[in-house]
Order: sequence, then structure tokens, then C-alpha cells
Amino acid sequence: MKPQTRLYRSEADWQKIIDQQADSNLPVSTFCEQQGIRYQSFYRWRKRLEVSATPEAVNMIDITSVVAIDPSVRWHIELDLGDGIKLNLKQA
Repeated sequence: MKPQTRLYRSEADWQKIIDQQADSNLPVSTFCEQQGIRYQSFYRWRKRLEVSATPEAVNMIDITSVVAIDPSVRWHIELDLGDGIKLNLKQA
């Protein structure tokens, strides 16, 4: 019996494989068997790519109206970013 050679696939290669499986409408196990792919690897890469493709929600606050109108107005803004990290903005 000949030892199986490991094939290196890039992140882009795995994304194509995952897209092909979705387009095929085949169960993952059947698709992987037909393609000669270990289904454990398929699931691991699908999970990894889902996590990296999901951007975190970004909430923007426009503070230009606070800081630009009257420079004599004192302002102090503190943003609590979690995990003990705070961003403080103070007028000089």
C-alpha cells in the first residue's frame, strides 16, 4: 500500500472547495468522498473561514459637532472598550 501524499491547499483553495460543495447540493460527506478530501479537514476549514469572514459590528459616533463648533467649550469623552480598556478624549 502506497502512503498517501499530503496536498497543501491555501486558504483561497479551501474557499473554492467550500463554495463548490455548497453549489453541488451534495452532503458534505458525499462531496468530500468524491473529491478525496477528509471531511474533518473540510469542516475545520469551513469553520475557520466563517470566523475570519464575519466582521464585527462597528458603531460609529460622529463627534465633529461636539468638537468643531466652539473651541471654548470644554469637552471630555470616555469610551469604554471593554476588558479594562478606556479611550479618553479631552480638549486641550
